[in-house]
Amino acid sequence: MKIGLALSGGVDSAVALYSLLKEGHQVTAYHIKTMPDEIYLEKRIKHKVCCSPSDTYDAKLIAKKFGVELKIIHMESFFRNTVISYFLSEHKKGRTPNPCYFCNRWIKFGKLLDMMLDDGMEMVSSGHYARAVDGKLYKAIDKQKDQSYFLSSIDRSKLSRLIFPNGYHTKEEVREIAKRIGIHVHNKRESQDLCFIPDSNQKSFLQENGVNLKPGLIVDKKGKILGKHEGINLYTIGQRKLGIATGEKMYVISKDSVNNVLIVGEKSSVLRRRFKISNLNFLVDYLPSVFKATVKVRKRVKEVECIVTILNNEAEVIAHESIFAVTPGQVATFYNNDLVIMSGIIDDS
Repeated sequence: MKIGLALSGGVDSAVALYSLLKEGHQVTAYHIKTMPDEIYLEKRIKHKVCCSPSDTYDAKLIAKKFGVELKIIHMESFFRNTVISYFLSEHKKGRTPNPCYFCNRWIKFGKLLDMMLDDGMEMVSSGHYARAVDGKLYKAIDKQKDQSYFLSSIDRSKLSRLIFPNGYHTKEEVREIAKRIGIHVHNKRESQDLCFIPDSNQKSFLQENGVNLKPGLIVDKKGKILGKHEGINLYTIGQRKLGIATGEKMYVISKDSVNNVLIVGEKSSVLRRRFKISNLNFLVDYLPSVFKATVKVRKRVKEVECIVTILNNEAEVIAHESIFAVTPGQVATFYNNDLVIMSGIIDDS
């Protein structure tokens, strides 16, 4: 079978390539460039990010090792006009966006996937930890590494074209395979930050791209002034590092964009059971207007049982227990055991 593989230059996609070749498939590797290489020379890289020049170099070495064709796909303009544009637009509204979620939908399993199919590929693969079975998306075997939360943005019609070999392995097994067969990136660090902010200086990035960071007041729930913030765009719900001293732990409860005020309070004030979502993405053929599920509102938080009521392309979620930091702009992904059934963007709580 002809399979197009998104080869990032990391250990996960390298082992996925090996697995597909071992099964006898004819694989062509595709490496995307989302940012101009110059940015990684101009900005100091503080954390490992994807799509850097070193990743491109590693991808070339991996493709050469396995004797597969490597096509480098430049998507810098498309990435800026979609993912970065969305990121900036959400910040201007005072929300906390999740660009990786939309990168998967618009870039990796959007434009890149379509290019692979137009190129004659029958199926598309990557090094992600999830499982695509019979046109449905499931969690990976390795629940600690599972990436279905971010992959829940994929258009349902694309799922039947996907293969995720690593979904059946743990991360430790993948690294062991890579070491055993001599893949040079077997111990390479994982990407930890946004590829378009390699120096992790979000404040500088927002200012350089037209987001007005206006200082304002930090107040408690009663309106008492506790300090000043540097621009509410830099803060997110549940954040605790605020630069104020009150004698107790204080968290961001909400952001008043109209008055440029940051409201803070104790941890219990950040807990929510009810919230709304929009921009729904259904990953199964049918869902009733009211259904039970489990929901995850951040990558590294536990799932919580909930009841979902759908109205048009919006939904109301009532969780069975309180959830910390339900944040407008972030992703809510819904599961039926290991099956991913729906996702959406949190609007309010």
